[in-house]
Parts: sequence; structure tokens; C-alpha cells
Amino acid sequence: MFYFGSNFKMTQTPSASRAFVTGLAEKLPAVLATLPPVQPFVIPPFTSLAGLAEICEPQMWLAAQNMHPELSGAFTGEISAPMLAELGVQLVMLGHAERRQVFGETDAYLQHKVDTALARGLRVLLCVGETSFERDQLVTMSTLTRQLRIALHNVTSENLMGDMPRLLVAYEPVWAIGEGSTPATSDAIAESIIPLREVLTKKFPEVNVPLLYGGSVNLENCRDYAALAGIDGLFVGRAAWTVEGYLEVLQAGALASHG
Repeated sequence: MFYFGSNFKMTQTPSASRAFVTGLAEKLPAVLATLPPVQPFVIPPFTSLAGLAEICEPQMWLAAQNMHPELSGAFTGEISAPMLAELGVQLVMLGHAERRQVFGETDAYLQHKVDTALARGLRVLLCVGETSFERDQLVTMSTLTRQLRIALHNVTSENLMGDMPRLLVAYEPVWAIGEGSTPATSDAIAESIIPLREVLTKKFPEVNVPLLYGGSVNLENCRDYAALAGIDGLFVGRAAWTVEGYLEVLQAGALASHG
């Protein structure tokens, strides 16, 4: 299975999200019919989630950009797992670099979020990645494994059993994210995903946790990234923010991933 999705960040109004998902749902079946097995997903803003589940099903997972670890309470402006579940959300992204860097989310806080999301039946897309400072200090491997081990400390193979993966991990080097960033080389990605796969295999010997790559992915480089051994999908930014762009990168990446 090839996993493919995009996070739209704070860029879409509800009407824009509905138009995008509707257009994607109309064109996706014809594209998927030409490809090996693919699981697409979309991650609109919170304000766009209502009413999108019925458009996404059964082709796409509808995902949320974040989630508070508590189920309810005096947390003004926050969104809980039960709120997301009632909207038909199937996947929640946790640990995105912007949440860690801009909003100060710690590894321990993300551990709480992961535990809550899985306990409430949501799939988790856990993002990990090193900053340029960490990379320059030669602590990329220890940073990635620390983030992964702490976030998944309480998770067991039994928590992840099911017909479709309940946990996906996205490697997103922070220095390669955002407009104007320098895309990572295939060699750099291949080197960094080795310790991630080792941690996942050791911790979950009975479960194959999909490992995605994200970070300035576009139509020009997606084939090289998707073809890397150990990569099970792509997590794409602005290159997939149009229906045509989403489908082009999806098709190119899915074909490259299967040789």
C-alpha cells in the first residue's frame, strides 16, 4: 500500500476545502484504477472538516491537523478527539514541526496526545524531524529516535492491530519544510530513515508501521523519494494544493514506489 496525503495548513476556507475535496473525489477513481493500491488522505483546517467525511468516503481518509490530549474541559480554542470522531475524521496529525517549533509542543505532551487519539479510535500520523541546528550539531539520529520513542512509549503492537494501519510516521526534516527551503537529497533521507525503521521494527515486531516522507516534495523529486527503500508513502505540501497537483504527484509517486 502506498500512502499519500497533503496538509493544507491555514490556507483554506470551508468553501475552498469543499470544492477541493469534491473535485478530488470526482477524479480520484479514474486515477486510482491505473495504480497499485493507494490510500489517499487530506488534512483541511478545523473549520472545514464538517460535512467532508461523506465526500471523502470510501476513497480518502479525512484527517485533522491537531488535537488536544484531554477529552473535554476548560481549554478554550482547542479540539478534542470526540469532537473529531463525530465529524467522521479518521486520522489526526500530531507532532508537526510547526506545532513543535511555533507552539512549543514537547515530546511528553505529544505522548499524551498519541495515547488519547489511539484510545479514542483515531489513526495517528506522527511527524518527526530534526531542525537545521540539530543537523549541524550531528544529532539527527538521536533527535529522531528520541522523538519517536517518547511519543510511542505507551503504545504496543496490540494497540495497532487492525485491517488498516492505526499509526503512520512521517519523517519531515524541519530544514526542508516550507517555501524557499532546500529539498533533502535522497541519500540524506535514506540515511535518516534507517534509525526510524529500526525503532519501529523493534517496538512493533508484529506490525508494519508505514513510514512516509515529507519536506518540499514536488512533481520533480517525488519519484526519487517514493522509490527509496523503506518509504511507504509521501506527505506533500503546496505541490498538492490543487486537485491537478495532488493527482499528478500521487500518480508519479505511486508508480515510482512500485518499481
